[in-house]
Amino acid sequence: MNKNTLGSLAVVLVGVAAFGTMLAFYEQPTACPCNSSSSPNPWYPCIHNPCPKETLTVQSYRINTPTNLTLNILNAGASPKALIAYYVKDSTGVQFANSNWSGPTIPPAVAIAINILIDGRAFTFQTGMSYTVTIVDSTYDQFAFTTS
Repeated sequence: MNKNTLGSLAVVLVGVAAFGTMLAFYEQPTACPCNSSSSPNPWYPCIHNPCPKETLTVQSYRINTPTNLTLNILNAGASPKALIAYYVKDSTGVQFANSNWSGPTIPPAVAIAINILIDGRAFTFQTGMSYTVTIVDSTYDQFAFTTS
């Protein structure tokens, strides 16, 4: 074997060894935990991993009495939603608060009827008027719905 061939063969072998070493230690970037921007492995970047969207949607509503509004709410998210408070605001900005409510827990992909009760002192529910109902869950996420 001549000297030039031996030098080329050495360069190829070193390149293959370096590539093999990189391949052996190669690790896929890991997804960050939900609501976090730091990777569990400091040597590799995070892949953007959005948290599942938690959503409550109103399918329908009905004013039953001047102090009772029923909302049919669908949990379109991936986890159960335990409801703990609600706030109702009329079109003039007057608000009723029930911040100590033991509301239901809505399983994923389930719709339930929820009665929203107010005391009738600040305002009353009237057909044709607009109201914003904000519901708070046990993780303090807020979901606002407007009736009209």
